[in-house]
Amino acid sequence: MTEQIEIKGGAGEFEAAVIAVVIDRIAREDAAARQLRGGAKPGLPAWVRAVQSDDPGTPRQPVLPT
Repeated sequence: MTEQIEIKGGAGEFEAAVIAVVIDRIAREDAAARQLRGGAKPGLPAWVRAVQSDDPGTPRQPVLPT
């Protein structure tokens, strides 16, 4: 899939090349993120499960500043 992008606003060749590289990088990262989402397991992420208490009725202890 090729999209045509036109850069306007007085950008020279160097600036246009930098913009093109940034857009390409964003597109590649977006595609990689979409592939990872397909393999994600259903349910809560590990960081959320790690902080859950065993007994949901037990209130959490407040963290006091030291």
